[in-house]
Amino acid sequence: MITFSLNEHSSVRGLDSGLRPRLSFICKAEGKEEAIPRVMHKHDERFELMFIRAGKGIYNIDGRNYVVKPGDILLFNASVLHDECPEATDDLLIFSCGVEQLKVDGLPLNVLTPRAQTAVMPSGNYYYEICQLFEQMWSHVSSKRLYSTEIGDSLLNVLLLICRNIWIESKPQQETASVLLGQRVKDYIDNHYKEDISLNSITAAMNMNQFYLAHVFKAYSGYSPKQYQTRRRIGEAQNLLLSTDLGVIDVASAVGYDNVNNFHRIFHNLVGIPPARYKKFWITGQIKS
Repeated sequence: MITFSLNEHSSVRGLDSGLRPRLSFICKAEGKEEAIPRVMHKHDERFELMFIRAGKGIYNIDGRNYVVKPGDILLFNASVLHDECPEATDDLLIFSCGVEQLKVDGLPLNVLTPRAQTAVMPSGNYYYEICQLFEQMWSHVSSKRLYSTEIGDSLLNVLLLICRNIWIESKPQQETASVLLGQRVKDYIDNHYKEDISLNSITAAMNMNQFYLAHVFKAYSGYSPKQYQTRRRIGEAQNLLLSTDLGVIDVASAVGYDNVNNFHRIFHNLVGIPPARYKKFWITGQIKS
């Protein structure tokens, strides 16, 4: 018996037919030694997609805290601040990829979902298919064989459409007054994180009761305003260490620390290794000095 199914074209548009998404990189983090926190940072020029194959962690995306588990998909839209803290376990296996030229009808470049939608979703029935897509992307791209780039881009398009479908089937989160206030506080700190701001200065600028503001922001982000500012500074420091030739003293000053010893201590506490060793790790792949 022969069976077939027509590929009926829907009126609902997926990705913009005039601009094909391009895979800029694919990353495979495996084992507890790869669980180095990447504190608050963003990517203005690309979209990133992450898949928790095994393991867990705490991720903060656009100010909201998410406790992630195996099978979860994480979306990092362009220019959205995010904080990555995977738990250091032997079974950790995380795939991630960078995407350029992503254009969804009605949304800015390199943005897959509106801000009102959650940034983390379980893969559900798509779990094994997404596992296979990431494994195939990794295999082809790392092989450097003929057409490996084109195959990687094609597999990426399938993956993005599946993710887009998962998010479309989910109702957007309602932006309550507390959520909107949390976003306002986050935006204020993002704009002034290099300055010597305090809870009093934030509440004065926003004309609000400091205890209420602190409570709402903690519920929204998982951090106190001071903790969020610190993570924002250290995240920017990580970015400067990886993308510039600045030394540790200059990086500390650039993110708002007058005392380099204080910067060194805070960086070590949050990232787990000193700033100079962190830079060396990403250059050489060796965490030991």
